[in-house]
Amino acid sequence: MKLVSLNLYRCIVYKPLKAFVLEQAKDTDIFCFQEMMSCPKRDAKYIDGQPHLDFLEELQEELTDFNVFYAPMQEDYETESDYVGQSSFGLSILARKSMPIAEHGSFFILNSFNSFVPGDYATLGHNVIYIKTSLGDRPLLICSVHGVSEPANKEDSPNRLKQSQKILDFTTQHDGETIIMGDFNLNPDTKSVKMFEEAGYRNLIKKFDIKNTRGSLVKKLFPEYEHGPYGFQPYADYAFVTPGINVESFEVPDVPISDHLPMVLVIGD
Repeated sequence: MKLVSLNLYRCIVYKPLKAFVLEQAKDTDIFCFQEMMSCPKRDAKYIDGQPHLDFLEELQEELTDFNVFYAPMQEDYETESDYVGQSSFGLSILARKSMPIAEHGSFFILNSFNSFVPGDYATLGHNVIYIKTSLGDRPLLICSVHGVSEPANKEDSPNRLKQSQKILDFTTQHDGETIIMGDFNLNPDTKSVKMFEEAGYRNLIKKFDIKNTRGSLVKKLFPEYEHGPYGFQPYADYAFVTPGINVESFEVPDVPISDHLPMVLVIGD
């Protein structure tokens, strides 16, 4: 089974991003996307350098071999005023239709749907989307996470510690194996990351000695990050798996499709 996790950066780097997804779809079973854009009316025009508002609907039309699950975080998030009331962004999981889905859903780990007050990023809702499927004869829970973005230092905070605990509280209710992937907005030496390791999860970023999950494009998109108060922060994204998961490969290729890099995980039965 092959899984790809990626923060889409609201689908702003549209053409390279779409080409990457379509190429990966040839042999990927599960996509875990953060910052997915949705615009069901399909009448939003794409403006270069702006979010591609109906990326979810485009993928639904073109990737007909996949079931699409979507959990919005916020409507009208920093979009052009002409499209107020039409778009939302959040998390999505695309699962190949040949995979049995026993359950799917989502829950918030900070704030709530549409809680964002423009300009105050601490008010943005952050959530988890999940599916329950199977791995051989074992149940398999797959979670996609978009973690708390403030404070920007990516260090521990009360909300980030609560975030990790809420995810762990949910996953411990599940029998079988678990994969948790996504943008956690955390540095690797935080207690918020170590909580997963202490709960028995393997941290694949650490295990495979991954040095960077943000990539070279982020420095071009946001040159101020490198010179800001915290310097360039190479980590944000993580993949945690239970001990029973047979990891065949894990990589984080530096492809210029977002302000994050994709995590590509292949597991065996």
